[in-house]
Amino acid sequence: DIMPSLVGSEMCIRDRADEQVIRQSLSQTMASLPIDTITPTPVKGIYQITSQGQVAYVTADGNYLFAGNLLDLKNQVNLTEQVKNKARLALLETVPATHKVIYAPEGEKKATLTILTDPTCPYCEKLHREIPALQKAGIEVQTILTPRAGAGSPGFVESSQIMCGKQRAADMDTAMAGKPLTGAACQDAMINDNMQLAEKLGMSGTPYIILPDGSAVPGYRPAAALIAVLSGKASPAQLQ
Repeated sequence: DIMPSLVGSEMCIRDRADEQVIRQSLSQTMASLPIDTITPTPVKGIYQITSQGQVAYVTADGNYLFAGNLLDLKNQVNLTEQVKNKARLALLETVPATHKVIYAPEGEKKATLTILTDPTCPYCEKLHREIPALQKAGIEVQTILTPRAGAGSPGFVESSQIMCGKQRAADMDTAMAGKPLTGAACQDAMINDNMQLAEKLGMSGTPYIILPDGSAVPGYRPAAALIAVLSGKASPAQLQ
């Protein structure tokens, strides 16, 4: 049937035309806003904009913009969070292993958990003490140092020291136990990269846990609760 293909082509042409209108309008009204993508949503006349990990919505004429969650009520799905989850996973794919401190699972790997953390954050220290239980459950824990107080802070210096050493996991354990590190702080550039990554991931504070589906859990959660979700025995919603 030729009709569906014609309709589809017309929609694509209209979407491209709308995108040009939106870009032109926003370049005049919000010139400082970097636009990564503009894509149609299931809502007629509403387009989704992504900008450095953030999601917003705009009308086809580019005159009205709003932020918030777009909910598919029929299917009970948060479409905005789905987009953010995919974006987080794509960002994490770009992070080299050399920027992480990785704790291997015991036995077969069943899941991977990413934690943005800070050696001077009490709840990060509390979560760090849960890592052995996660490893025992077959979960690989990938930690990325993102000191919340930024450059020049004690957490930034310690993070740079940890990533500078040859025994990163041991140094991380030492710092998380509140003990001083003696090595050089030679990885400031890496920690700065991590901080930029944290902003794009939407980190609101530390610890910041990212589940295998890309959904984010801000703050401390006990290992038992994380294991229940990662093993499929509980819903990720129960962590929120």
